[in-house]
Amino acid sequence: METKYGYMGRILWIDLTKGTFKDEKIPDKVYEDFLSGYGLASKVIYENQPIGIDYRDERSIISVMSGILTNTDAGFNGRWMLAGKSPLTGCWGDANCGGNFGPSIKRSGYDGIFITGKSDKPVYIYIDDKHKQILPAEELWSRKDAVETEDILIKKHGKDAKVICIGSAGENCSLISGVVNDGGRLAARSGLGALFGVKQLKAICLNGSQKVYEHNKAEVRKATVELANALNNSTDSFCTTMKWSGTAGTTDDSVKTGDSPIKNWAGVAKDDFPQEKASKISGYSVTKYQEKEYYCADCTFGCGGICSVKHNPLLKKTHRPEYEILAGFGALVLCDDVMAIFEINEKLNRAGFDAISVATTVGWAFEAYEKGLFKDKFPKIKLKWGDSKALVELVDDIIANKNLGAYLKDGVKKAAEYFDKEGKTAPMHVHGQELPMHDSRKDGSLSLGVGYEVEPTPGRHTSTNAQWEQMADTHSADAVLNDNKLNIKFQKRYLHTDMSHEEQGQDLMAASCSEDIINGAGLCNFSFMGPYVPVVSWLNNVTGWNKSFEDYIEIGRRIKTVRHSFNIREGIDVANIKAPSRAKGDNTLKDGPNAYSANVLKWDDAKADYYISMGWDVDTAKPSAQTLKDLGLGFVAKDLYK
Repeated sequence: METKYGYMGRILWIDLTKGTFKDEKIPDKVYEDFLSGYGLASKVIYENQPIGIDYRDERSIISVMSGILTNTDAGFNGRWMLAGKSPLTGCWGDANCGGNFGPSIKRSGYDGIFITGKSDKPVYIYIDDKHKQILPAEELWSRKDAVETEDILIKKHGKDAKVICIGSAGENCSLISGVVNDGGRLAARSGLGALFGVKQLKAICLNGSQKVYEHNKAEVRKATVELANALNNSTDSFCTTMKWSGTAGTTDDSVKTGDSPIKNWAGVAKDDFPQEKASKISGYSVTKYQEKEYYCADCTFGCGGICSVKHNPLLKKTHRPEYEILAGFGALVLCDDVMAIFEINEKLNRAGFDAISVATTVGWAFEAYEKGLFKDKFPKIKLKWGDSKALVELVDDIIANKNLGAYLKDGVKKAAEYFDKEGKTAPMHVHGQELPMHDSRKDGSLSLGVGYEVEPTPGRHTSTNAQWEQMADTHSADAVLNDNKLNIKFQKRYLHTDMSHEEQGQDLMAASCSEDIINGAGLCNFSFMGPYVPVVSWLNNVTGWNKSFEDYIEIGRRIKTVRHSFNIREGIDVANIKAPSRAKGDNTLKDGPNAYSANVLKWDDAKADYYISMGWDVDTAKPSAQTLKDLGLGFVAKDLYK
């Protein structure tokens, strides 16, 4: 049998209705065109899921994916991904996670697992070198949280077994539920835990031992060592902060610089959440509880941490809260109680909730209370900004699906539609997906804001990679900016940067499509803290390919176009997906670093530049027939150009 380098060459289909397993071989050309990860998933799901079906339909697909570099000597390759139609937005949905589950997918002999059907009772999937089984999970369902479930299955199937599972959020099909691994790491965004829940799939447990082969192992290892040395020797302040405190150490600086939204995006740090408050939920205030560093699979950096709060039994062993949680349950609601945030973090991890979505929903609830929206239905509730006791109680109610929490468990869009029909508040979401803790009004955040609207998974801060040039040397980066392969024509519009329209469009395109390369490879974005990330070297030496950086950007554009076209074929008016006016600067802040933001004036022009560089229509965002032909996407063209 011909040796495959980097990828296993096959995927596994599991039908929970029929209780069947089926292998499918994937041609080498597909990997060259789509890599693996959600790139491969985008092609498979697009071609196999019927158009327009609801996520609750038994024909809906949820995929669990490794990357093409997973289990190789490339560094930072431990990410695993979920992909499917988002229950939250109705768009293409994907979620990305660290931890130690990713390598187990390939050790099972597959690049990805695709699950359809519905079980008539709770089950979990178990796969090792000899068995593929669908096993009963009644004793786990509604009785055990995600951390307990993982512990039970590892004890049953062996210490080398790796587990992903849902908690109560997924079981209740919350639209903001995720999937958990490694004691509280979540593939959280897009609400894909609800796809597990509706299928009554509690967990997947893998315990295989298949090997991954590399075309030039020595060169892969050499590049990894060079990157690791560069990171370890780096004096860059952000890199240094990440090494000792992870993203937790960035919180007070993010508050100060305007990256962190304040008071549901309506406040100003110096007035509402000054540095003496921000410092209580950042850096040493968090890491002083850390007992050991936490490393995801195949990571030499270890930006996570395992903490212990001795006086709280719930927090005897807990993951250190990340920036998104600290800012979301801190600056966003004006809470400086770090213990409350630790407790919320652990509870949401065990329940399997997307903490970003919960924080944004809770931030809206505090504003809604201030404006009197709950007084008729919940006259006794009190949500005062900064009240940590009220904050914890509200999160408890969301997890328990009771009281006001029952109206918040499906996210801010649903809650606002119910309570705020007159539009008195600002529900901070894009097409249903709650915005993260990164303010698009901040100077230099134009690419972030444009991404909130144009990416196939709207409202996400990890959909583009602003450090894309670190994948390539200077020559290659310049080549991307100046390459006019698409023969595009840029309209004459008002420009707000030093770049030409063509340069801005190419820059936005490269930043966007490089993230598809990262997720097709299975890499972590934090590898880009170094001066140069050998992605091209890793991919070529693992697979035996001889592709340039421009070739990989073209692969990223192909993946992006399929994910984007999935939304179009589902009937979504993608060109009119809009961020809230408060996130764009329409409702201008009068003070602070984001005061009088002019980003709102730039977004539509920048989006047009991006669409043109992608080969999409400026008005409809529909990929042109020529673009689809050039990218070899005939299976997409038949839907978009019937």
